[in-house]
Amino acid sequence: MNTGPPLGVVAAQAARKFAGRTCLTYSGRRWTFAELELIVEGLATALAARLPVGARAGLFMSNRPEYVFLQLALERAGLVRVPLNARFTAHEVGVILEDSGADALFFDSVTGDRAAEASLRMPGLWCCQVDGPDIANGATWSDLMGGEAGPVRPVAIDDVCSINYTSGTSGKPKGVVLTHRNWAAVYKNMLVDRDIRGDDVVGHVGPLTHASGTYFLPWFLRGACNVIVEGGTVDALVDAIPRERVSVFTCVPTLLTRIVNRPDIERLDFGSLRAIGYGAEPIPFNTLEKALRRFGPILTQNYGLTEAMMTVAFLRPEEHFAPPSGAGAGELRVGCIGRPYSFVEVVLRSPDGCAVPAGEVGEITIRSEHMMGGYWNRPEETAKVLRDGWLWSGDLATRDAEGFITLAGRSKEMLISGGFNIYPQEVEALLTSHPSVLEAAVVGVPDPDWGEIAVAYVSTVPNARLDGDALQAHCRPVLGFRTPKSFRFLDALPKNANGKVDKPSLKARAMREQGGEEYG
Repeated sequence: MNTGPPLGVVAAQAARKFAGRTCLTYSGRRWTFAELELIVEGLATALAARLPVGARAGLFMSNRPEYVFLQLALERAGLVRVPLNARFTAHEVGVILEDSGADALFFDSVTGDRAAEASLRMPGLWCCQVDGPDIANGATWSDLMGGEAGPVRPVAIDDVCSINYTSGTSGKPKGVVLTHRNWAAVYKNMLVDRDIRGDDVVGHVGPLTHASGTYFLPWFLRGACNVIVEGGTVDALVDAIPRERVSVFTCVPTLLTRIVNRPDIERLDFGSLRAIGYGAEPIPFNTLEKALRRFGPILTQNYGLTEAMMTVAFLRPEEHFAPPSGAGAGELRVGCIGRPYSFVEVVLRSPDGCAVPAGEVGEITIRSEHMMGGYWNRPEETAKVLRDGWLWSGDLATRDAEGFITLAGRSKEMLISGGFNIYPQEVEALLTSHPSVLEAAVVGVPDPDWGEIAVAYVSTVPNARLDGDALQAHCRPVLGFRTPKSFRFLDALPKNANGKVDKPSLKARAMREQGGEEYG
């Protein structure tokens, strides 16, 4: 088998190729490719001198250049990155550190208090703050950054590169083991199929520990400039776009919803933008419609999962509308995740493993070089999702005759009401097509008559006047019996640390409220 180069070698080659270009900016500071390479070489040498090959290092910090330095240096030194969302609680961080058997934890002043609390579960853990005072039970950040480059042990493409933990929406988070080969396949998929250009300026507003960080290296390999948006807020992003002439950014739909519903949206300068990526959760109909109206046809939908990181399927900008002839002519493809990447195979299957016909709901199964080898120390959980060389995603979808895949929801979220299947995402897409609805989430609760009923949680656009009767009237002509039996209104839907709608908390809330008013 062709072993290929590990990620550190690939990044070093790009740094030499584009040495004089600016590759990274943050809060007024700029680094060329050559300057970044010197930092990474020295840091990798220092880390390799202090940690054995394969040691796990938790990265628990806000979006900042040190995260990028560490990611590249860990890959160069044969160490394993364990990304930790800066919004995690001390308990969540402690659980992951313990589960991964972490040897080191890097944090900053934003996460310091939680890092200190979490580290109590791991006696002997090397903790190092990347900003502020040089306080550490081991080498300090200044020690690491002050070292000179030297020989670093060899790294193989099938060595473990990262352990990325699932968000934990369906239970205790599981560590997804990804090798250098897996990550190289992710980047190859992007470089082959996505429009990634060397003259781009890429704005990183989402957590570098998650999807946003995955986009760093493909643009790096093209010689582009990556801008870390300080603070990671909508305000910071809209300020950075004209200042840095940002041409591309990616985000979760929640952030895009906030942008397109700003009262000053038409006055903002977005003239430098040529591409916007979105994914990680379903996008509300109204958000997509408003974004296309304001930005034009420059949006790309991306679908992936932690177990098959990022690159499973994507919907190109020009594919957001169905063709002008045929079924659904000209309609906006809401909920559609597009078609598979070139080097990814997707089959929709029934529970018995058979492929389902076009138009029928099946579970997305994936075969590709970028899918995980398994969960960290969980062979039984691994066996449930990896079967005969295929990854069973848990996501339900339909596929049309042209190969376009449309999500129906998670298999565990599907409701059976009166003997019929109800797919929450289908209901949510219709709810968010109402002009007064900002976001919607549908969960199921037990019911003595129906077995289960659908409960819809809804947030509205500012100053909207909307009630359950109006939403029933909006849904019933399309959904019929699948129309939610209850509509409940919130100022905002709860989100988890990754910015996704927190359905487990909504389901728990629905169970508590089950005896309340139907249109609460």
